[in-house]
Amino acid sequence: MDVTDLDPDDLRMSMLLAMDFLVSHRISHDHTYDSARITAARDLLEQRVLLALTETEILEMPDGWSWRHAAHEISIRVALTIVEEEKAGQVAP
Repeated sequence: MDVTDLDPDDLRMSMLLAMDFLVSHRISHDHTYDSARITAARDLLEQRVLLALTETEILEMPDGWSWRHAAHEISIRVALTIVEEEKAGQVAP
C-alpha cells in the first residue's frame, strides 16, 4: 500500500486509542507527563503503523476493508508491543 497519500490527521485519529494507552502507561510509569517521551512514543507508533500498512497488499484485502480500521487495530497491537519492549529494556522509556 502506498502510504504517501494518507491524510496524517486521519492516521492520527485512527491511532488515538493506542496513543491514549501509551500516554496512560507513561504517566503511570513516570508519574509525570513528559512531552518529549510522549512525542517519541507517538513517532515510534506512527512509524511502525506506516511500515505495516506499507507491507499491506490492498488488492488482497476483503471487501469493506478500510486502512483506517487496519491502522486502528495495528496501532493497538504496536502500542502493547512498545510497552512490553520498554519493560524488557529493549526501547528507551
